Amino acid sequence: MGATAFKYRAPLDRPSEKRDGFAMSVVLELDETVLAGLPLGPGERERHMQIELACRYYAKGWLTFAQAARLADLDHYAFGVELGERSIPRQYGLTEAQEDLAHARRQ
Repeated sequence: MGATAFKYRAPLDRPSEKRDGFAMSVVLELDETVLAGLPLGPGERERHMQIELACRYYAKGWLTFAQAARLADLDHYAFGVELGERSIPRQYGLTEAQEDLAHARRQ
């Protein structure tokens, strides 16, 4: 039974901490037999896991919408679609409203 390692480099939230734009790397060693049972090809697995992790952290309230979209490396619309596909409701409060306004001003 072999293991496959996935590496993900997470972007930083604070510019003062930036070192080439990334904060950390995460390596997951997963059983290849289990991965072979997933309905995803080798090139799709890492991306799917990145989006899934961001959606779950958002659903738990650990990340704001903007933070989770950034972790997933998706724009706000695409991240909202991913949440909808997983039946994860938007948690919309003052923080999210302020983030949406800031995002709209940048567009």
